[in-house]
Amino acid sequence: MRFEVSYPAGSPHEVDLPGTVAVLGRDPASDLVLNDTKCSRRHAVVEEEPDGLIIRDAGSANGVFVNGRKVERSRLRPGDTIQLGDVRLKVLPHAAETVVMAPDDLVMPHEGGFELPEPRRDVDRREARPEAPAPSRAPEDRPARPAPAPALGRFRACPPTVTLLALLWLLCAVGFAGLSLFAAARIASGSGWGWVAGALGLLASAFAAVLAFGLRTLAPWARHLQIATASLGLLLCPFTLASATVLVYMLRPEVKAAFGRDRTISPGGPTPGSAEATFSLSLIGMVLLGTLLTGAVWLFLRAGRG
Repeated sequence: MRFEVSYPAGSPHEVDLPGTVAVLGRDPASDLVLNDTKCSRRHAVVEEEPDGLIIRDAGSANGVFVNGRKVERSRLRPGDTIQLGDVRLKVLPHAAETVVMAPDDLVMPHEGGFELPEPRRDVDRREARPEAPAPSRAPEDRPARPAPAPALGRFRACPPTVTLLALLWLLCAVGFAGLSLFAAARIASGSGWGWVAGALGLLASAFAAVLAFGLRTLAPWARHLQIATASLGLLLCPFTLASATVLVYMLRPEVKAAFGRDRTISPGGPTPGSAEATFSLSLIGMVLLGTLLTGAVWLFLRAGRG
């Protein structure tokens, strides 16, 4: 990966980043350190794929712009311009091979002209020396990269609170299925209304199961569906506080980045912190409170009928 780095003050300089994954940001552990206050500590990640370079936003505050357009994930081509805060990067093509020949390699044949023997090829790949104010770290100073995650790595990368949400939805799926069977047998026995109630319960059970699977696999659509469901849940009085907790959690930048296209553990990716434990405990408490309120209302109505 080769880039031309430009700051508002200072002349442009070239950097050559080895490897297939590079983290860009203010963090001193980044592969390319950006000395700009508008850049996040882990601003963006550039990855080299078989068909070219890919850049993705790692949950930055000010976003990533490619050729003037804000993107979450974009393919890069030589000549493209990347804007990270006030830092501008230009994608440069890879160094080309240079044919090196000595004058003695020219052979004069018997009948005029020159004959060129098989040339000796020498690859000239010199790493550009970065200049201040944004020196890049030497390769030997960089921490060792972790081994690529296996095919099931995306499950281990799932944040704890998202895993808890998936488990709650799975329990809801089982509960809705049981209630649908109970309703079909008890409500309006012998009429069509019992089957309608049972069908609605099965649909709710299928919805909960699909959402549980989507959250557990960090599917991007599952995050949007969970936000929409939590927004509707704000109108459901017993579980209003639980819905508000889920809504606030799902709108966090770290969670948004976790539901991105790259769902494996990679350098610069979001990592669970103390906030995960706080949200998980808060969610459990709000769900228990909503369940207690629902049970109290049900007992009150049952007592009123008696």
